[in-house]
Amino acid sequence: MCSSRVSVRRAFTLVELLVVIAIIGILVALLLPAVQAAREAARRMQCSNNLKQIGIALHNYHDTYKTFPYSVSHSGSITTGLTTSGSANAGTNGGVDGVGKIGGVLNHRGWLLMLPFLEQQSLQDQLDLNLATGSQATRNGGQVRGGLQPGAAGNANDLVVSKDVPAFLCPSDPNVTFYPNVGDTNYGVSPSSSVRGGAYTNYDFSIDRNRGSSGAVEWDRESLSVRRMFGHNATAQFRDITDGTSNAAAVIETLRNTWNGVSQTWGYAKWVGCGVDLSYGPTSIGDSGINMNKCCSWDSPPFARAGATKSRLGDWSTPGSMHPGGIQVTLGDGAVRFISETTDNLVLDRLAYISDGAPLGDLP
Repeated sequence: MCSSRVSVRRAFTLVELLVVIAIIGILVALLLPAVQAAREAARRMQCSNNLKQIGIALHNYHDTYKTFPYSVSHSGSITTGLTTSGSANAGTNGGVDGVGKIGGVLNHRGWLLMLPFLEQQSLQDQLDLNLATGSQATRNGGQVRGGLQPGAAGNANDLVVSKDVPAFLCPSDPNVTFYPNVGDTNYGVSPSSSVRGGAYTNYDFSIDRNRGSSGAVEWDRESLSVRRMFGHNATAQFRDITDGTSNAAAVIETLRNTWNGVSQTWGYAKWVGCGVDLSYGPTSIGDSGINMNKCCSWDSPPFARAGATKSRLGDWSTPGSMHPGGIQVTLGDGAVRFISETTDNLVLDRLAYISDGAPLGDLP
């Protein structure tokens, strides 16, 4: 008599299957933050590399021209303060136009001059630096130099300043890379332009934001006690940074989304758009100016408006990033430092000023 042994394959029970699924879920939950942190670390490293390349480019520019670039040249939004005398360091766009203002309205940004030093020579070759790159012209009767707005026949500068430059973009910032309202006369490139809006930058020159709207003086007429590294129409040299290049902010990180105003554009100046102010800090609420996403100062109570988000700064020309805890800054010596959002406002002031003679203090 033959007997056969039949093997029976035992399946998972429902309880066992649920336990396995739960274990997998726990492992994924444990690993996901680590994966996200690794990705952000890679993005932050790319951002730091961008700022380092900008620092090197600034030094190469200075080696070539014996001066740094301006932040803004021939702004159309400045109606008081600028003189017709120009500056010894004013560069090729100096001189007085027919309405007695420095060089007419050009709305140039210093990044236009930096393009060859950032491997963007071909982009600069498409520019006409004798013509405006933005149309904002509160002064001069609303007219830019020669009456040729960007996008009008004879001025193709709008095609250049609407281009994204990879070296100017932080990969951690999820916001759009350009200002979408092309025809906006205060913030857009020009009503005459039919191309995409002006391209943003996540990195901009260290300036006094109070010089960004209607009143400003040339950089070399700024008080030594509050002078930043960049400004209007005139330019700094290494000898002007008397506090030491390692103690002076040169280029500061910001976000491509702003609640009050519009974020920084690299190719053209506009209303409230001439750089980033590290010393910004609303003392009325005791916040550091870094990653300040509250709005607005004129509300009652101030800075209490609902709707604040991490990816949008509350005010124009202010420092911020999507990196946890702070921003990255290129110093005058070309080094890149991470600056904590908890840094004392007095320390930020002293880092912004290049010739106030005060000790910097401790950076956390």
